[in-house]
Amino acid sequence: MTNRRTLLRSAVALTAVPALPVAWTAGPATAGVTTGESAAGVTVDPFGIPLRDVLLIGGTVAPGPTGTPVLWSAVSGEPARLVAIDPATGRTVSAQDLTGAPGSYAVAAAPDGTVYVGAYNTGDLYRRQPGPDSPIENLGRPLPSETYIWRIAVDDAGIVYGGTFPGARVFAHDPATGTTRDYGQVLPGAQYVRSLAVTADTIYAGTQPDAHLFEIDKLTGEQRELPLPDGLGDGTGQTVYDLNAHDGRVYARFGSATTGRLGVYDIARRRWTDLIDDVAGLDVSAPGPGGLVYLTRAGRLTGYHPGKRTFTDTPLVFPGRVVNNRGIGWVNLHDRDWPGRTLVGLLWRGDMFRWNPLTGRADVVPTDVPGAPIPIAALHVGPTGTVWLGGYLNGGLARVDPDTGVSTFQRFAQVESVLETGDRIWLGAYPDSRLYRYDPAAPWHSPEYSPGLPGSADNPAKLLDLKAADQVRARALTDAGDKVAYGTMPNTTLGGVLAIVDKASGASRVHRPVVTDQSIVSLSHVNGLLVGGTSISGGYSVPPPTQNEAMLFGWDVAGDTKTFEFVPVPGATAIPALAVDRTGLLWGLAGGQLFAVDLATRSVVQRLQLAPGVADSRGKLGYDAPRHLLYALVRGEQVVQVDLATGATRQLLEQPAEFLAVHPDGRLFLGAGEHLYRVTVTG
Repeated sequence: MTNRRTLLRSAVALTAVPALPVAWTAGPATAGVTTGESAAGVTVDPFGIPLRDVLLIGGTVAPGPTGTPVLWSAVSGEPARLVAIDPATGRTVSAQDLTGAPGSYAVAAAPDGTVYVGAYNTGDLYRRQPGPDSPIENLGRPLPSETYIWRIAVDDAGIVYGGTFPGARVFAHDPATGTTRDYGQVLPGAQYVRSLAVTADTIYAGTQPDAHLFEIDKLTGEQRELPLPDGLGDGTGQTVYDLNAHDGRVYARFGSATTGRLGVYDIARRRWTDLIDDVAGLDVSAPGPGGLVYLTRAGRLTGYHPGKRTFTDTPLVFPGRVVNNRGIGWVNLHDRDWPGRTLVGLLWRGDMFRWNPLTGRADVVPTDVPGAPIPIAALHVGPTGTVWLGGYLNGGLARVDPDTGVSTFQRFAQVESVLETGDRIWLGAYPDSRLYRYDPAAPWHSPEYSPGLPGSADNPAKLLDLKAADQVRARALTDAGDKVAYGTMPNTTLGGVLAIVDKASGASRVHRPVVTDQSIVSLSHVNGLLVGGTSISGGYSVPPPTQNEAMLFGWDVAGDTKTFEFVPVPGATAIPALAVDRTGLLWGLAGGQLFAVDLATRSVVQRLQLAPGVADSRGKLGYDAPRHLLYALVRGEQVVQVDLATGATRQLLEQPAEFLAVHPDGRLFLGAGEHLYRVTVTG
């Protein structure tokens, strides 16, 4: 140990290696891939796009390209697409790129049939005017400071209203003049206007993470906060996720992306008249025959009479955890089997549903919307050599053959961490920092995300759900002998959880707080000691950090207690990666600095500056035990190899990437966006 550390202190230096272009193979899987640069003896093989599925979020029912009503929807992808689906057949009649946008929660139509789309990640507003050959126009960012448009609505005058992030602002865009009015931030310190609806003279805006509902006078800009319905408390930790306004009432859903409670507000009487449990989003329909509006309640499309406060069930039952409708409205199908007005809508995975109140006829029809590439959210290579990947937003789990690149995809949650131990796979899922145990030898059966095989055991099986502990992300997973440990990021408050789960029984121990007001973003295990790296930040909805520097902490598994914590890298705001080498030395990464910790003395014994700065929260480490090589992915663009036996260090590859994993045979795998790459080092 002493000799090796002495060698490292004297010999380690980041040596510049002449960069050579990677030989990319042209083809559909690599179209649009940016060519990287690699050192001699380094081969990069594109392994294609292992995760692909349909994700529809924003949608509306409005006249289509030929004037006949269609289901408009934004299909997430790179780029996203605006599609028009024929409600009579489920076939796509129009599909156009929303260039530059990855997706949208916000799709609405004007009275003249113009369709507007507000993008997430870019904050741009798009427009498609009526006509069969109308192009998609990018109208730019209505508010320069805002990067998300969460929801939009269009009033009878054709003015487009939107709610934004990160400034929690409301805007009105007049397409006739190209001007935008900024109504300002709805609440000091707020970041999200998550939901929005309009009436003739009023804008309604709802916030996240704490539920506040505002009405804003369109003309004067004067705003007033509405009281919350009785039974919701003060709204702390909740979200006004969806808003609709129909016939003198506002329908406000308080809860999460999956389910919540729907408040019914009578505008004229200025009071809440109902609070309905177990309602999913995103929309409540306009009133139909008999004055009923339709919503998804307890997984079933249900009619609701707002005056009588009565419910009418339909035959349509939507199984699974996420049953949200994505745009819902009334159309005439001009079919004697579907007389009068039929209610139509889309589900998030691309199916279309229909309900006719006159005949009681209902069905769910697959559409022909193709799956789009899914960005990688987790990458892991286990002892068997299988490559496992989790998907972002659309979710999903992919199993990839490391030799052929052949991928098997399963619909699932957004998977943010994967761990293979023996014959089980452990999955950390978003939201609610859930932990699942998966047996790859048994049939896949996820009633939450890919229902099928009635009567089959859940596989993956959910072992732990940390929603009650206000957790949202599960970024860190590690094997701890007969247990698995995972660390989390909080949802609306500061402070992550350390959860320790028995592999055999599934019994768990949940610890919070572990490190004051810090998330746990990396974990490792050695000889009964868990070591965790933290971040001063939490999820998207948390307050600003109260701490200045990331910590390294130790946790005794048998004694179930924290044994130490200290700042290993002054100025670092996150320690996103840890690895233990075969000698028992712990390595960590903070920004551009690689550091080594002697766990016996709990002290940093080596620092290697691989790139400038320490405050970057990105970074991954991978350890090749047989060859005693450590690999670091630094600043999302550099792969560096450190020979721990000799101290030699060299940059192998310069290529944008977010994820790195090491195969038992020494090959590397990189995840960049939706693409997977295999890296072979022979020199």
